[in-house]
Amino acid sequence: MKATGVFLLLSLALCCYQGNTVTDGDADKGTEAACDNYDLSKGCTKIFDPICGTDHHLYGNECLLCFHNLRRNTNVRIKNRGMCQKPCSNSARD
Repeated sequence: MKATGVFLLLSLALCCYQGNTVTDGDADKGTEAACDNYDLSKGCTKIFDPICGTDHHLYGNECLLCFHNLRRNTNVRIKNRGMCQKPCSNSARD
């Protein structure tokens, strides 16, 4: 039950930030997500395995990062596995 609540809160947080895209300077950094490993038409698992994207946003798992890229036609890459070190911001980036 707790895992479901965490997943729902994370999903809600991702919805708030889904309009952000990667800046040109960030596109070459990080590693490419293994999106071919997931059937995005069936959705993603609820397993919390945090991924920090090159857009400095936290994704619940690699599949959710792939889903974000597919839905928004972006190329957010994996900056690091685990929590993001730089806080999220809606302001313009340098």
